[in-house]
Amino acid sequence: MNKSTEPAAHGGTMHKRSLKTLIAALALLAAPALALAAEAPGLQITYLIYSGRPNPVVTVTDAASMRAIETRLTDALAAPAKSGAAAEPILGYNGILIEHVGGSSAKSRPQPLVIKGQQVRIDTAPASDLKSATATTRTSAAAGDLEAMLLKLGQKRGALDATTLNVLLDGR
Repeated sequence: MNKSTEPAAHGGTMHKRSLKTLIAALALLAAPALALAAEAPGLQITYLIYSGRPNPVVTVTDAASMRAIETRLTDALAAPAKSGAAAEPILGYNGILIEHVGGSSAKSRPQPLVIKGQQVRIDTAPASDLKSATATTRTSAAAGDLEAMLLKLGQKRGALDATTLNVLLDGR
């Protein structure tokens, strides 16, 4: 009886080893594609609406959407800059954080910025015990257009439900 169960047990072990080898091989083959995807440039859009829980996030990697966002962002950043104290965060909607992610040259990425209403804010220095945070702010209609576009994108991608979107649009 041991002889009849021995090949089955050995075959079962061989099958498990083959499966593990196959999985390891697939992981090695997929690694370059996954690394390339991680390196692909994109924009991470974070909707700053919650306090004490994670904010909704959308990552944009398709070229057409990135181009549309970047074009509006360039228009918004063309407005004259004013430096001063950064706005203090409030409970509720604090804007939309735009960050460049991925890509091979991390040093050439623009600084993260926040769009809220007709303002674009780039934080220039964090707060310390002796002074408040500072930021550069630009005000333009282009910023308001970009915010509306990003809010609709959040709804389209499922990050914002219709009720939340309406509250944000009313509160701008």
